[in-house]
Amino acid sequence: MFVDINLLPKKEPKNVVFLVSIAIVLLFAGAMAFVFYMSVQKTETTIHSLTQELKKIRALQAVQQEKLVNAQSLKEVQELEKTVKWAEQYPMKTVLLLRSMTKLLPERGFIMNFSYAENGTVSVTVQFDTSEEAAYYLKRLSDADFVADVQLKSLTTAEEKSDEEKDEENIEHILPRYIAQYELHVNKNALKEEKEKKQ
Repeated sequence: MFVDINLLPKKEPKNVVFLVSIAIVLLFAGAMAFVFYMSVQKTETTIHSLTQELKKIRALQAVQQEKLVNAQSLKEVQELEKTVKWAEQYPMKTVLLLRSMTKLLPERGFIMNFSYAENGTVSVTVQFDTSEEAAYYLKRLSDADFVADVQLKSLTTAEEKSDEEKDEENIEHILPRYIAQYELHVNKNALKEEKEKKQ
C-alpha cells in the first residue's frame, strides 16, 4: 500500500465567475474597439467622398464662372461694337459746327443758346447790336456750304442799360439789343469735308 503524502499546500479552486467576467469584459472591449474602428473607417470614407464631391463642385463652379465671364465679356464686346458703330454714324461733332457758325458772326454777335437734334436741325439764339447784323448773319449762314437751309424764326428787342450812361446824372439811357432765333439744317457731308480740309 502506498501512502500519498502531499506536503504542498492545497490550491484553492479557481473562481470560474471571475474568469468568465474578465472574458466578458475583454470581449466587450474588443467589440467596442471594433465598432469604434469601423466608425472611424466609415467617417474617413465619408470625408473622402465629400472631399471628392467638393472638388467636383468647385471644378464645375470654376467652369460656370468662366462661362459667365466669357458671356459678360462677349456682351461687353457687343456693347462696345454698338457704341463704336453709333459713334461712327453719329451725325457730327457739334464743336466743329459751333466753330463754323461762330466764324460767320459779326464782331458784336453772341450765341446765347444752341440746340442740336440728331436729324441735323439746329436752333440757335443770337444777340446782336443792330437788326442789320441779324440780317447779315442770316445771309452769311445761307451762303455757307455746311448749311442746307436756314430760316430766321424771330427777331425781338431786349433793352439793356449802358453802364456809362447810368452814371451820368442818373439818367437812364436804353441801348436796344436784338435777339434773333434761327433754325437751320446742316449739310453733314459739307461739314465733314470742311473738317478734312483743315486736317
